[in-house]
Formats: sequence, C-alpha cells, structure tokens
Amino acid sequence: MSKLFANLILLIHLALVFVILFGWHFESIKLVYISALVLTLASEVFLGYCILTKWEFDLRKKDEPNLDYDYSFLSYYAYKLFGNRIPSKFIKYPALGFLIASIILYLWNR
Repeated sequence: MSKLFANLILLIHLALVFVILFGWHFESIKLVYISALVLTLASEVFLGYCILTKWEFDLRKKDEPNLDYDYSFLSYYAYKLFGNRIPSKFIKYPALGFLIASIILYLWNR
C-alpha cells in the first residue's frame, strides 16, 4: 500500500513541477502557480528539501529499507533513468534561483 501512495505522490510531484515550470502561461491557474512557487520556496528554505520528496521516499523506504536518496527528487530519478547521479548543489541552487526569479517576474508583471 505504501508503494501505491508513493507513486501517487510522485504523480502529484510531477504535476507540481509542470505548474512551476509552465504555470505562468495559463491565466486560469495563476493562483495555483504563485502558491506553488511560494510554498516550494518556503519548503526549500525552511526545511532544506521539498516536502513531497520526503513523503514519497519515506513511503518508498517502507518497501525498500536500503533505499538511498539525498532528498533530491531530480537527482534520484535522473540516477534511476540515466545511471548518473547529479550532485545536490547542482540542483538546489539553480532551483532556488528559478523559484525566486519566477516570483519576482510574477510580481513585476502584475
């Protein structure tokens, strides 16, 4: 059952990534877009990771206790898909910059 919930969180996470990357384009989801940006940035700043990643991998660890991950969604799935591990610093800092720039651009264009 935990694997099913982990996969559900994965799908939600992928949808969130889509909203963060492309939500600016859709007027009908502007509130969802800015909320996703702010909440994701807050999660990264105050917790040091995305809460969805933590929940997903906490569930996955129930089925696979030896599962190794570094709280990075992108790093983990890049490794699974391509066999290459991306260091967290190459994901975290560009992601934070993107989130901050997106929030500034959103506010600037309002």
